[in-house]
Amino acid sequence: MLRSAKKNKVHRKDVAKKAGVSPSTVSRAINDNPSIPVSTRNRVKKIAEELGYVPSHLGRNYYQKKSFRIGIVMPFSYDKKVRVFPTEYFSKVLFGALLSASREGYTINIIADSGFSSQELEKLVLSHSVDGLIFPVCKIGDNRFSYLYKKGIPFIFIHYYVRNKPYLYVDCDSKPGMEESLQYLSSKKINRIGFLGGDEEYINAIDRKKIFIDLARKYKMKVVNMVNGNFSRTSGFLAVKEFLKKELPEAIVCANDRMAFGLLEGLKKENVRIPEAVRIIGFDNQDIATLTSPPPHYYRKSFF
Repeated sequence: MLRSAKKNKVHRKDVAKKAGVSPSTVSRAINDNPSIPVSTRNRVKKIAEELGYVPSHLGRNYYQKKSFRIGIVMPFSYDKKVRVFPTEYFSKVLFGALLSASREGYTINIIADSGFSSQELEKLVLSHSVDGLIFPVCKIGDNRFSYLYKKGIPFIFIHYYVRNKPYLYVDCDSKPGMEESLQYLSSKKINRIGFLGGDEEYINAIDRKKIFIDLARKYKMKVVNMVNGNFSRTSGFLAVKEFLKKELPEAIVCANDRMAFGLLEGLKKENVRIPEAVRIIGFDNQDIATLTSPPPHYYRKSFF
């Protein structure tokens, strides 16, 4: 069956012969190259459709020296249990990348990064496996990017940046959401607050902690306890023991919703009533925020 399909396949030269043009003109016409008159393009496309010609993506890639694929570099290791794929954040990043790439005629390759060197990442692009790289998570101090930038390898960060470097990145401004949180607490006459932060190997964790401290000072609130988690639900659950070592704050602001959810679970296990004994604020607008018990006071763009 496969042999029959290959035998009956219509080739570019078949379209060229019937249209009375060269094979290269067929390719340019189908790809809407402006050097080919519109009338010729339409005629070639009509003949191609009549014959059932399907252009070869490999041929297009070779001609344009592109793979039309973007690589998303995900940290992953079986031995060290570095497995980021199951978390909601990465599934949403991947969905957004797929959606945007498809609109531009690109596909997405997931690259499991078990510790690639700069040179190995460079080869992925130079070999036309992918045309560029997206890094949705990076630890502070990752020193691979200076080499990639010097070599002209296209790459971009998500929720990461390097100060004083011209690397492209996409990030959110955490300050408006954090300020809305503290404004709300201030309106409820809450003064003693705590903070559950993320893993400070990541720049977002450091930025959100600094923003929280600056805003607490602005609104004249007393920060009575700050605990570091790692952005996971489990770390929120475990943070309860640290918060209970001292008198509970009136409210605890969390650097993301997953930790807030874990914190709620841990506090309920310790029979701490919420919101009577302590109020919890999450951050990031993740789906997990809609599953809390007690339910969120409100669920908007920045926090619940």
